[in-house]
Amino acid sequence: MNRLVLPLGEPARRCFDVVIVDMLHTDTIHIDPPFRERLAAARLDSVPAVLERLGDHLAAWSRTSDTIRCTLDDGASLYVKRYHYPRWKQRIRGFFRGTFCKASRARNEFHTLTLMRDLGIQAVRPVAYGERRTAHFLQSCFLITEAVPDAISLSSFIRRYSDFPESSRVRRARREILLSLARQVRHMHEAGFVHRDLFWRNVLIRSLPDERFEFYFLDASVGKRIRLTTRRQESIVRDVAAMGVLAPDFCSKSDQLRFILEYLNRDELDPVNRAWLRRVQTHSELLRDSELQRLARADAFDPKDNTEDETETPGIADAAEAPLSTLP
Repeated sequence: MNRLVLPLGEPARRCFDVVIVDMLHTDTIHIDPPFRERLAAARLDSVPAVLERLGDHLAAWSRTSDTIRCTLDDGASLYVKRYHYPRWKQRIRGFFRGTFCKASRARNEFHTLTLMRDLGIQAVRPVAYGERRTAHFLQSCFLITEAVPDAISLSSFIRRYSDFPESSRVRRARREILLSLARQVRHMHEAGFVHRDLFWRNVLIRSLPDERFEFYFLDASVGKRIRLTTRRQESIVRDVAAMGVLAPDFCSKSDQLRFILEYLNRDELDPVNRAWLRRVQTHSELLRDSELQRLARADAFDPKDNTEDETETPGIADAAEAPLSTLP
């Protein structure tokens, strides 16, 4: 059976594209140049190799997707998120959603994460994406991203953090997390970008020295640029509402208000901002049930229950004595 490897011309100077055509089947992989040799050494430089890879750790799973962690020879880690559409019913549904003529979800997220980083927004680094098509119907696709050392999802972090005994150190850390996150979300919107799926599970948090924290955004396949950056813009309302879905379970009302004031860059709310906040709260309530169900399904993959992390995370009894930079 004949196969043809095709370099895709000019874009190959920036990234490396390979298309393997086998009658009705097409495999495409797109690799960021700095990772080309490293992925080849790890045997992650072809669509079949990525789709068949077992990985070192299963990070997440659903009916149509899974996420695995792979370790490179130099010790760095990558995450590989794969989407599978084995049934023709799923592929036809994707056809009507635009995947037949347009990019796959993985390709969209690769370009969106690249755009975010170009705008100065702190997002995880996209490394590669790939697609497998049958008669041009999308069968599978994947996105490879660089792991952020010592970072976990904000939802996992907060749930773990909430178990620590209340102390001045914990209260100070919670305040710093809220204010830092509010500033980063504000910066993203001021840069003219909306995430449109900005739940805590799609934000990574990493503790820094001097009792500070930094955040990285991920899972931005539906994110987009916006020209209108007013806070009344519906996508901005959804982003802020998604941020507040789990807040009532872990933050006081004062904490939530502090986040909003920092996001708005104001000392107090005027009538216009109060009306805007009511819109946000209404939207947040509509999103809450579905998000709680999703998190419940993901509990099996929570790093809190991962034995690999136990040596890096102080126990609850030691939390009050541990340096803040070691939490979690």
